[in-house]
Amino acid sequence: MSFHEKSAWIMGLLLSLTGLWYINQVWSRSEALGETIGPNIVLIAVATGMLVFGAIISHIIIAASSPEEANDAEDERDQQVLRRAGNISGYVLGFGIFAGLWHYYFLADGNMLFHIAVASLIASQVAEYALTILFYRRGV
Repeated sequence: MSFHEKSAWIMGLLLSLTGLWYINQVWSRSEALGETIGPNIVLIAVATGMLVFGAIISHIIIAASSPEEANDAEDERDQQVLRRAGNISGYVLGFGIFAGLWHYYFLADGNMLFHIAVASLIASQVAEYALTILFYRRGV
């Protein structure tokens, strides 16, 4: 497994867990309030901190386990895999934002629009990591 594929596995898992934690927090706080909570900088900062801390620790571990791969430049295959995965994940982001805009159009809930946008960003990035893994496995 290349360093980029290992990184995609780790980051996909970290972002999935952090995203699920964030969505669970928004959901439970919204239920308790009886309406969608507004953007909460503390909640966003905690989620970001968890993700950054996890990424730093995990990348130190995978770099220490194979230091020669960690310093390698991206070859043509890496570039093609990352470009293709990023391109397709853009559609996930676009769909989520489009759905959020329609939700806002019909229900005029700006707080929900914000959370849909955040969830779309998370889903798009998780899709990019999943596609990166898939393309490495398929040999694209």
